[in-house]
Amino acid sequence: MSVAYRKDEILSASSAARSFGKVLADLKSRHRPRIAIAKNNELEAVILPIQEYETMAEALALLEHIEIYRLVQQRKRRRPAKRISLDALLKEQGVAV
Repeated sequence: MSVAYRKDEILSASSAARSFGKVLADLKSRHRPRIAIAKNNELEAVILPIQEYETMAEALALLEHIEIYRLVQQRKRRRPAKRISLDALLKEQGVAV
């Protein structure tokens, strides 16, 4: 997935390092919603306000829970598989215990 960044949202790594205090102030004041860091003309990282990051992390966790729930429900609808005891499985595989 590719995200588009405005020109004023992209900083070189060296510029971000030189003015890191201003970068943080811009994020905190919401002057910039995010800052993409470029090194050798390649985007390397994105700096977000902490609230934005926490919102994204919560959304990702919720999506993971929804996917797990969907898988559980899907597996509940399947016909039960043939069950085999551990002893029978070991014997079938030729494993002596």
